[in-house]
Amino acid sequence: MPLALALGACSSDTREPPVLGAPEAVAVAPSGPPVTMMHLQAKMRDGVRLDTSVWLPATTGNFPVVLIRTPYRTEFRNFEKRLLAEGYAVVEQHERGRYLSEGEMRMLGRADEDGWDTLDWITQQTWSNGKIATYGCSSSAENQLKLASLNHPAHKAIVVGSSGVGIAEVGPHREQGNFWRGGAWQMGWADYFFSAMYLDWPQLAPGLSDEERTQQTAAYQWPKEDDLPASAFDKARLHLPVIDLAKAVGARDTEIEEYLARGPSGSEWAEDRVTDKDHIKVPGLWAEAAYDISAPAGAAFFEKTRKENPAGTQAIVITNGQHCSFSRPRTQIGDRPLGNATQDFESLALAWLNRWLKEDKTAALPKAAVTTYLAGANRWAELPSVPTAGEGAAKTFYLASNGAANTAAGNGSLSDKASTKTGSDSFAYDPKDPVISRGGQISGVGSDQDDGSFDQRQIEARKDVLVYTSAPLTEDLPVFGFVTTNLFVSSDAPDTDFTLKLVDVAPDGTAWNIADTILRMRYREGEAKPKFMKAGEIYSIAPPPMLASNVFLKGHSVRIEISSSNFPTYARNLNTAADPYTTTETRVANNKVLHGSGSLSKIVLPIAKIPG
Repeated sequence: MPLALALGACSSDTREPPVLGAPEAVAVAPSGPPVTMMHLQAKMRDGVRLDTSVWLPATTGNFPVVLIRTPYRTEFRNFEKRLLAEGYAVVEQHERGRYLSEGEMRMLGRADEDGWDTLDWITQQTWSNGKIATYGCSSSAENQLKLASLNHPAHKAIVVGSSGVGIAEVGPHREQGNFWRGGAWQMGWADYFFSAMYLDWPQLAPGLSDEERTQQTAAYQWPKEDDLPASAFDKARLHLPVIDLAKAVGARDTEIEEYLARGPSGSEWAEDRVTDKDHIKVPGLWAEAAYDISAPAGAAFFEKTRKENPAGTQAIVITNGQHCSFSRPRTQIGDRPLGNATQDFESLALAWLNRWLKEDKTAALPKAAVTTYLAGANRWAELPSVPTAGEGAAKTFYLASNGAANTAAGNGSLSDKASTKTGSDSFAYDPKDPVISRGGQISGVGSDQDDGSFDQRQIEARKDVLVYTSAPLTEDLPVFGFVTTNLFVSSDAPDTDFTLKLVDVAPDGTAWNIADTILRMRYREGEAKPKFMKAGEIYSIAPPPMLASNVFLKGHSVRIEISSSNFPTYARNLNTAADPYTTTETRVANNKVLHGSGSLSKIVLPIAKIPG
């Protein structure tokens, strides 16, 4: 699923904007009790007024409040009805520069300051009892993290789904808001930045009084939101230089050009995003999906936060689903059957709010810190943590071959015993003929792209893909957490990428992709310290860990694919020392993976102990 479509799914409940002015009675549902709705202007510390809608329950008094700050037109209408029926006030606010809010639009712009000022504003209202939770998925979750790290006294709970864009760096996940991975641009962002959701919405004239804004807003005609078709990217995604992609598809310039020019490091990324230095003490219910671009950073920051807080105050649900799809019916992911993977996340979220805003100690909270759906076994499991391989039980597989691991028909293997022989496998990577992505976490742009799990055998027939496969397993292998890899590699180019994919191979040969990662070699010592390679020199590398929730069943095999492209999930490395986003120069890289004695290339899987 293109990123814009996935993000748009978060705001699928559309409605006309309420009219500014006096409170009015509206229905919670066609047959439900009336509620009070107000359309207000919340003033921030710099004088900017943010478009803010308030819904109050049918009863009188003051209420606990659920705040949703969003760049989307509207969100969670059905869940808002449940909240009102449960006695919560609901506040929905457009971020600055979005729709009819004043100010300049920037992704997550001033998430901390505007969020804090809005919490202050809510606590001053007569209908508020001073206890506030923030709620959201995607952008309306991402803008919560920096705010939550400030630990406002009225901020009693967060519910955050698919929140990775709100994270700059956590441990080895230095994605700067999911924009990069291993130093390579996650190219699915092009679809989002060039979509209607990122329009520079018309602003009302500055200096208007609240009353004048009321009149003009009431008469405002919302423009039609037309997205570029996915097919617009089919040829344009190969355009060079990459930084001119907007021109190639006929889109307007956005922050994407600034981000590409900035690169995968720098303090600017942390201005509106959290890092390892930030600490959230607000009780949090988190949700991530294994086939979502957000998942690795989101799960890693959850785990950091869980360790820093008392037991029972942080919980996460990890599905084998897609971006912000936590309560939707789910029986497959991509083409892979999952059984019944549906969960009522909204009811779980409501219980979480009841516990922390109403102090309801009988609320049905998660029984463990982590609830995950294990593909393969097709069942839910409750676990204590999201481990990184090596923190607990683990299974190590070492790479080996007779020098010809190219394609699934080659002789690449995975074994739990390291080979005493030194070996290697080679392939030529041509940026003009990249490996085309098939599934994954919010895949790249183009009409042939979708996220999820799909049969990888067509990819594994390419000569520029190395394939290493274990013998069929003699017992189930339950894998949950962060998978780590260590590869020994070399190249004749000054820069290239090494991509890696974890695959579950069924007895009939179907090869389901589980997770993938990438490392751009100039950033092997850190994104802030680019360093080019020397031809033929051997380097030990550790690509960013992959998040997996999968049981490799008895009779199945564990497989990894290694190549130098996974496009357009990740932008191509052009194999030169030039800036990969401003140059048009390309060259072929002859790349090598070494294994065996002295070069123990390996993959380490975290093994879960699954309760009966």
